Amino acid sequence: MYIIPILIAYLIGSIPTGIILGKIWKKKDIRMHGSGSIGATNITRTLGIKAGIIVLIIDILKGAIGVGISIVISDNEWISTISGLFVITGHIIPIFAKFRGGKGVATAIGVITIIYPLGLIGVLIGIITILFTRIVSLGSIVGSISCVVIMLISFIFIKNGSSIWDFIFFIIAGIIILISHHENILRLINGKENKILIKK
Repeated sequence: MYIIPILIAYLIGSIPTGIILGKIWKKKDIRMHGSGSIGATNITRTLGIKAGIIVLIIDILKGAIGVGISIVISDNEWISTISGLFVITGHIIPIFAKFRGGKGVATAIGVITIIYPLGLIGVLIGIITILFTRIVSLGSIVGSISCVVIMLISFIFIKNGSSIWDFIFFIIAGIIILISHHENILRLINGKENKILIKK
């Protein structure tokens, strides 16, 4: 029984929104363009802002729905935590797209919205970073780290502010997202990371 919501979460995360929209929108395989990622950033660069926003919203919904189903099916908090991690993993390593997906950030936002809304402060910090630098990967990294810091503060200093399972989710999800950005981190260190140029 426990495996069912986790499997459902992974399969929902694996839905390749960017690939589907790319083929519908411009009859393009998004994996053959730009960075090759199927996430909202590459969609925006390749197909334009409208397509990017659609993919962003759907990928956020994937995270929210994936973890939401687990909450409905089981009242065990650890199931929700693992399901949240698996829906993010599904987006990054999707079975429906030959295990080549996005970076997991949008899907993680959806999960955070459901299990720990206070973490959206970290998301806001990431968005502000993007607006000032126009470097999406930097904003994603800063936002992820900010979410973990906020969780640590909540877990340590706020009574009943968060549970051990919330803590575990944020730590592991933060590590997963940083790993998914390893190439971006190297480019940032070398000063070669691209700024986002938006097509209308």
